[in-house]
Amino acid sequence: MKDNSLLGKNIQHLREIHEDTLDELGAAIGFAKSTIKGYENNSRKPDPDTLKAIAQYYGKTVDELMYTDLISLEKINVQLLPLSSAIETFKKIIPLASSEEAMNNASFKRGYDLCQRILNAFASGEVLRGTIITDVTELFLQSIEETKAPEAVANLVWTIFVWWSQIFDVTEVLALQNKLLSKRIDMLELSRAIKKVSPEVESKRQGFISDMDELLCKSIKALKSDEEWSDLGDYYLALRYTNGLVDTDLSAEMNVTMGIQLMIAYAQLDNKYAKAFIKYCR
Repeated sequence: MKDNSLLGKNIQHLREIHEDTLDELGAAIGFAKSTIKGYENNSRKPDPDTLKAIAQYYGKTVDELMYTDLISLEKINVQLLPLSSAIETFKKIIPLASSEEAMNNASFKRGYDLCQRILNAFASGEVLRGTIITDVTELFLQSIEETKAPEAVANLVWTIFVWWSQIFDVTEVLALQNKLLSKRIDMLELSRAIKKVSPEVESKRQGFISDMDELLCKSIKALKSDEEWSDLGDYYLALRYTNGLVDTDLSAEMNVTMGIQLMIAYAQLDNKYAKAFIKYCR
């Protein structure tokens, strides 16, 4: 096995940032804590099935666990915010665009009004008809054809991100929401609940990425090519990775890490959107 020292360090680091004890990781994969300690200090070598179990437990691939230095991964602290605060944060990190000129277009205005309707529904817990997000998408596409307005392009990307956020198993989401609202879920459980999806949901996500990839890439490219909107284009590029809205050979956590690194780099270049993301997501 190549670089067993790196493997041991990776296992220990993942265990620590997820706040697992040796006993907890051992129980999760069916081994005593002394065995886990042996993996971490390189006195033992896990067999292929055990490697796969550890990798899956922490949302990694076996190759990442064995050959990628994961020490740079940091613990992600998630704060339970009141619903109203969460919606306000959402508005800050995924902003809606508008202008007086853009509002003069009927398709844009109708799409923008429906976006506000979606946000109000999020805040109140109201259930909207299932076609509203497709209606918004079509309205902004129509507005782009009619006006070429960058605001319409920006809001089309907004729509894709909101649509992506809704592709979850309804039963699991309702259960998670109930735990969040009653504060009966800890950070480790929340992190794993977000990562754990059914094969059906994973299939839907992959299908969505495949269907939307070309449109999303073209839209982000259009924003990046406009000097006034290039910062938003860069920001949405990073946000694709932090939200897992990409198709790569890496694990979800590594995609998030790449997105965060991009976001930090853009913030250092004074990108106001990236700076806001880092501020509100700390």
